[in-house]
Amino acid sequence: MFNVLVVDDSSIDIMLLEDIVKTSLPFSQNIDTYTDSLLALDAFHKNNYQLVITDIEMPLLDGFEFIEKIKPTTKGNVIAVSGCEAPENPNESILDAANCYGADYAVSKKNLYANLSALLTKLYHKQH
Repeated sequence: MFNVLVVDDSSIDIMLLEDIVKTSLPFSQNIDTYTDSLLALDAFHKNNYQLVITDIEMPLLDGFEFIEKIKPTTKGNVIAVSGCEAPENPNESILDAANCYGADYAVSKKNLYANLSALLTKLYHKQH
């Protein structure tokens, strides 16, 4: 079973991200979802996830801190997503920062379905 952790403080975005994973990966998955990043961090340490998808802007523990805490021990890909837009250059500075904190990939929530689906297809159709 392919284990996926999805973390976003928006329950609507959680449902969308879960749907994208289910429709993009051609094999069975177990998807754990959390709107609380501290609970997600606890789950991460108790489970073996092959894929982690996390929002950046969250209360308590933001996505940057979350990535920084999990990256040393994760064996799977970490994908950061963000809907925050900087006025001068939408999404790029936040998504670039996510890569600096250890995210393997960063995806804008603008056109999220198409962009994340394409990335998951690229990453996992070749491996399985």
